[in-house]
Amino acid sequence: MRKSLTFLLSFIMLFSIAGSAFAQEGQAVRLMGFELQDNNRLWSENRFFERMEQRTGIRFEYHQYGELTAYLAAVNALQKDQEDLPEALLKARLDPVLAQELYDRGVLIDLAPLLDEHMPNLSALMAQDPSIRSAITLQSGIIPALPFIAQSPGQNILWINKDWLATLRLEMPANAKELEAVLSAFLKDDPNRNGRKDEVPLSFIGPYDLKYLAHAFGMAANDFNVYLVAGQVQFLPFHENFEAFVTWLAGMYKDGLLDKSGFSTIDTLRRVTDAKGINKFGAFFSPLPTGVVPVEWTSQYQALLPLEYEGKSVYRMVSGPVHYGAFALTTACRDVPAMLKWVDYLYSLEGSVLASIGQEGTDYVVDGDGSWRLLSEAGDTSYFSRAIISSDYSMPGIASDEYQMNYHDPVVRSLTEQTRAVAERSVLPYPDIPLTREQVELILPLQNQLGRYVDESIARFVLGEWDTGREQFDTFKQELENLGAQEFLDIWQNLLTRR
Repeated sequence: MRKSLTFLLSFIMLFSIAGSAFAQEGQAVRLMGFELQDNNRLWSENRFFERMEQRTGIRFEYHQYGELTAYLAAVNALQKDQEDLPEALLKARLDPVLAQELYDRGVLIDLAPLLDEHMPNLSALMAQDPSIRSAITLQSGIIPALPFIAQSPGQNILWINKDWLATLRLEMPANAKELEAVLSAFLKDDPNRNGRKDEVPLSFIGPYDLKYLAHAFGMAANDFNVYLVAGQVQFLPFHENFEAFVTWLAGMYKDGLLDKSGFSTIDTLRRVTDAKGINKFGAFFSPLPTGVVPVEWTSQYQALLPLEYEGKSVYRMVSGPVHYGAFALTTACRDVPAMLKWVDYLYSLEGSVLASIGQEGTDYVVDGDGSWRLLSEAGDTSYFSRAIISSDYSMPGIASDEYQMNYHDPVVRSLTEQTRAVAERSVLPYPDIPLTREQVELILPLQNQLGRYVDESIARFVLGEWDTGREQFDTFKQELENLGAQEFLDIWQNLLTRR
């Protein structure tokens, strides 16, 4: 059903809008946005825009920023009556608070009443998944910015060394007890066969990574440590299994199963760059293995599917599929329908492929078996900078995951399949709700206190600075109450009732 819908959407926009006011006037659209300098992209030289102009007749006058602070300062300074007000914001980096303020100043327009008529692709996606509309509708009821929609949002995945499992004749663990047993074998049985006890059974980066293991005890909370149960907001440290979970972590750390430097290292220091070296990592958290180990080692690792607890498994998404604030139109836009049709093409599979992979026959070819391959050499920076425009969540449109599944390289296909399998078993602990400035100002001071205290306390428990007895956990919970835990939960609960 999803595949049929996707391909249907890709054909909806196979018509030209060259008759727009822009084309008739022969004037370029003033386009402003942010592109990370490291991408080395000049929009004026990027073939994506050339191809879109051929398709639509719309060309742009580019106001591209490469330094985020300068770009955000320019966006904050926009006024409705300024002579050179951009007509469109691309890769806009708008958050809900800024979008609302720009709308209130008369800079942005409300797209909500225009989407059904002028954006059939996005409208069809929202009809299929109403949470998309909810995630981009501000609490005032307006939609001043459009999103990027990820089919399989990036996850913080536990990658486990399957070669070590094979060497030690072990099965992939399915629950907390089995995971602990595997890590213990990694520590004691020399799976890298170098005659030394130099293996790191499980590498992690601070409490953030460790909390992803809470799913092995039936818990999954967001970055604010909150989650929903039957419409009621709950707090992770108050879960009945939290004590058992932290005690389990402390025991594994004491036994050497968790990286001793896990609370003091960072990703760049952990990363292995020498593919000829000896692999010491049994398991680690990362969106992809290549974030930690060399590409040559990638095939050694397999994504660990969420562990079971009492016959069920639950895992938290890093974020939902909707990434807010990628595109907006201002009150200076001379042809709103034409620009909405322009951006709506990116919400089709065909448009997504053009933005993220390029043009068939020029940038890639499709082989007889339906797989595709790039015509550029691996590491060709000119392809990345000049042929494509979408390489992260900042561009409006949808991900091209379905197309990526047909890439000719089996390693890439395997990684795509594995990350997708984890995503399909993951949940968003609390729905995406665009916050107002007032709500942010209520939440952040409490989060700064509570979030820090939770993470610092987990570290103290795991490191053995605090014992894992009932008295210490009671003291921990009481301090959370003192810091405003109930007020914090009430705020999140009230947000649900206001939607």
